[in-house]
Amino acid sequence: MTVATVQRRTGVRRPVAWPYALPALLALVVLLVYPLGYNIWLSMHIDRLSPEDGTFVGFANYVQVFRQGDLVGTLGRTLVFTFGSMICQFIVGFAAALAMEHFPRGSRVLRPILLAPWVIPAVAVGAIWLSILNPTNGMANAMLAVVGIAPVEWLSHPALAMGALIVANTWKSAPYWMLMISAGLKTVPRETAEAARVDGANYARLVWHVYLPGIRAVLATTALLAFIWTFNYFDLVYLLTNGGPGDATTTLPFAIWESSLKFSRFDQAATYSVLSVLATGLAIVMYFRLARKAQR
Repeated sequence: MTVATVQRRTGVRRPVAWPYALPALLALVVLLVYPLGYNIWLSMHIDRLSPEDGTFVGFANYVQVFRQGDLVGTLGRTLVFTFGSMICQFIVGFAAALAMEHFPRGSRVLRPILLAPWVIPAVAVGAIWLSILNPTNGMANAMLAVVGIAPVEWLSHPALAMGALIVANTWKSAPYWMLMISAGLKTVPRETAEAARVDGANYARLVWHVYLPGIRAVLATTALLAFIWTFNYFDLVYLLTNGGPGDATTTLPFAIWESSLKFSRFDQAATYSVLSVLATGLAIVMYFRLARKAQR
């Protein structure tokens, strides 16, 4: 029996659904489809405040970006920053979540304190870490002086500057991992953990064989969102190192800003942006493929 037949017999006309979805579709077009389409169009034209602006060049901008050699280094630094931050955030967030689970009374007081860095604006985080890493009177060098180590120029050495960015980003974003993992741990059946304890499993084995497998789906979702946010993160790079020393901390988002607002190379910035969207889309596709395999 078709829907039309049912409508004729009951005399009731069901409302058409698409007009109700139209506002959301319009918002999607205005906020996503149009900017992305314009960005792709811009990446295939010359736009650098020159007489040649508007000239169609096809994929020449992409070829030029790859030939210059800067893209490979920029992408490599972006991945180092992204995965370095994610690994540190997972370790800190997982340890904090386990501590909250193991000491529920103290968690009522500690959880709001530990979540504070996550809600602090990035500008404030940058100011805090600039103060901590100040080579003259910063807290980091003050702690080194206690054990007799000479002051360190944290943001003047390429490796130390990248490490400082990762630490600062971990301090800000690890609470997000803690929150997600804490929620995931509450879904792990207590009977499974108790059975493992009865079988003689110590705490390390309990974590490895019970807790981690039990929150696998939560970890996958958390990692995907963290990858998207960190891969496209701009604030701390701009505030702490400004891409330096040299280009040691120039990530893809910073290169987009630098190309557009500093050098007025809007076509190159658009090319970088399209490549960033492709990298993020690839991560999302890989996530859904892994999720389907896990369900099977």
